Amino acid sequence: LKLLGDRQIQFLDQWTDDWAGAAMKAVLSQTAFCGAVHLHGSPTNRLLADLDCNGWPQTGRQVALERVRRVWAPHLCGDQHLAVLVQHGLESKSDGPYAFTSPAIVNTIFGRWWHPENEQPGENPVADSPLDWTGEYEDGLGNLIRMLAYANPQDRKDETQRADGHGIVRFNKKDQTITFECWSRFADVDDGDAVQFPGWPVTIRRSQNDGRTVRGYLPELRFSGSKSPVVKVIRERDDEVLYCVRVQGDRFRPAVYEPGNYTIEIGRDRPGQKVMTGVTSGTKADKRITQVQLR
Repeated sequence: LKLLGDRQIQFLDQWTDDWAGAAMKAVLSQTAFCGAVHLHGSPTNRLLADLDCNGWPQTGRQVALERVRRVWAPHLCGDQHLAVLVQHGLESKSDGPYAFTSPAIVNTIFGRWWHPENEQPGENPVADSPLDWTGEYEDGLGNLIRMLAYANPQDRKDETQRADGHGIVRFNKKDQTITFECWSRFADVDDGDAVQFPGWPVTIRRSQNDGRTVRGYLPELRFSGSKSPVVKVIRERDDEVLYCVRVQGDRFRPAVYEPGNYTIEIGRDRPGQKVMTGVTSGTKADKRITQVQLR
């Protein structure tokens, strides 16, 4: 079964290579790629598998998130009536990109809640979080996620306690960080003392949108002719693109996630200049350097 159509996958493949005019990227969709909700409509209505999301079919969901992870992009969406910030999992519960579902701007019709049945935090919970149920979970569709923040309605009868509002995402190109903010509809954002929903704001490094464990490094690349080029790393055993990102400055050390041979392509706005092929990943102590003249 498919989640995205063939033309959408083809578009994403082209988009991951095209960095013209871009320093950072984000992916937008109507709804979430997971079912990060337990209670639907009322606090007594527990639903196992939420089909009102793009968390299924799971194979299609994995394909889509793999493309998002390639460019270290966060995923931004709405439609779930509940604000959540998660890190998607593909092979493990936090090896994929971060995803922010903004709250409904007016949440008067259909309430939803994140409320694990055992009322226990998952593994690897957020340190010092004011929220009880953060950490690694599996949703009702079998998708792996790590919950970082959620904004449950506190009192559906009180319009100020329905957890409606809006999200703001700030991309800092200089620092290569992304900050997720989540505000109540009744908060004055311009007020320096205004408080966001508990658990927010959250700031991550752009590279954290690829949560895979680094197992080694390829030789450091040092660029001349242009700074901040696009670097694409391809695993040769199956031609899998690990990532294709615009790097900062005149040097970059590509990380890899398993021993093996890799091809590296670079370019000013898109990869195309093959600079290394058959290169084997080294250890963290490896001091190899490759000088690259950008054409």
